[in-house]
Amino acid sequence: MKKRKKVLLGILIGILIVLWIGLYFDKTQFIDNKIYGVIQNFQNDIFTKVLKIITNFGGIVSLFSIAFITFLILIIKNQKKYGIAIMLNLMISSISYILLKNIIQRPRPPIEERLVQEVGYSFPSGHATNNIAFYILIIYLICQKVENKKIKNLLIIVLGSIPLIIGFSRIYLRVHYFSDVIAGFCLGTICVILFISFIYPKIKKGRFEL
Repeated sequence: MKKRKKVLLGILIGILIVLWIGLYFDKTQFIDNKIYGVIQNFQNDIFTKVLKIITNFGGIVSLFSIAFITFLILIIKNQKKYGIAIMLNLMISSISYILLKNIIQRPRPPIEERLVQEVGYSFPSGHATNNIAFYILIIYLICQKVENKKIKNLLIIVLGSIPLIIGFSRIYLRVHYFSDVIAGFCLGTICVILFISFIYPKIKKGRFEL
């Protein structure tokens, strides 16, 4: 693993641990409430309807559906290894956030404040974890395969904005706290860095099969 990846990995793990400790000692609530207070100023019916659609688009069922369709397309195009990478990366990020949720067991925001129905624990956000891991890997593959700089940059901007918007939707809809989403982004990025560093090279060389 290159030094820059190690440094980034260390920073992300550090942030995740700090958030975890802050949560344990009830130190994250102040910033969580401040962020939500700002977001409340933008709440309206139209915005809420749009973000409900967006948040569903980033759910685990939707993401796995997108990944599976992509997998099938890549098989047809004789690019199976990339499809395997996309599916496996998403599986790893999903297992990671589920394990961490059940270890920490942070309750979600009060049910009367939520704008959509949601079950399970709050920390970290599964939407944030999966979407950041999924789209970072897609961007990584695009950077390897797409030569046209304008198209590449456009795809990076569009795909890079998706997990940020979905993360925002989780806070706006009051099914997650700000710290949950940040933790999810950190966890998802950690997952994809480790995946790209240790698992993807084996897939690329044909040493890994689903």
